[in-house]
Amino acid sequence: MLKTGYTSVERVIENIIRDTGFTSEINWVDVIEWIYIASELIGVKNAYVLKITDGNSDLSHPDPIVVADYRGELPTDFHMIYQVRDYDTKESLRASTYSYLISTNSTDFNNSSSKSYTLNEDYIFTSFEEGNLEIAYYAFPTDANGLPLIPDDVMYIRAIEAYLTERIARKLWLQDKMSTDKYTALEQDWLFYVNSARTKDALMTIDQ
Repeated sequence: MLKTGYTSVERVIENIIRDTGFTSEINWVDVIEWIYIASELIGVKNAYVLKITDGNSDLSHPDPIVVADYRGELPTDFHMIYQVRDYDTKESLRASTYSYLISTNSTDFNNSSSKSYTLNEDYIFTSFEEGNLEIAYYAFPTDANGLPLIPDDVMYIRAIEAYLTERIARKLWLQDKMSTDKYTALEQDWLFYVNSARTKDALMTIDQ
């Protein structure tokens, strides 16, 4: 299991500069994009934070999602759905298998006795026309400036560092500024650490 808590992008960049000597090669726009990609590639649930749209201000929860005309807008930090229920009735929704749920030409939204939903792009579509949704979802953790946060776990941090280093090295290699042997070695580092982070996350505590 990965450790709880998060660390900043700055710490990761400092580590890369210290270990590789890369400075001018680091582009912040690229780095932020690569961190999100690396998180997807590593693919461990503990890298994200669980949020609930129940409007609980004491816990800084987002407001319920408003459904109008059979759809509601997903939160901007949305990564993956965990569970959905009607905010007012607390009735759980099921993921729909109905192909025409998001079609504006469909007259059969209520094709099932239970409420259902489907996701498409930045929206959640429902089998009912209007209401409020309480969604439990995994979100990308960010700091006050909107920059991505990284699990404060040494294996996960090393995996992120290895991916960023490999991406920078690939650019240099494609520009004939780095040898194939050096690039291959950095690529192997990424492959090692991504699997190590996944393995560590899969380890369970006694309680689990």
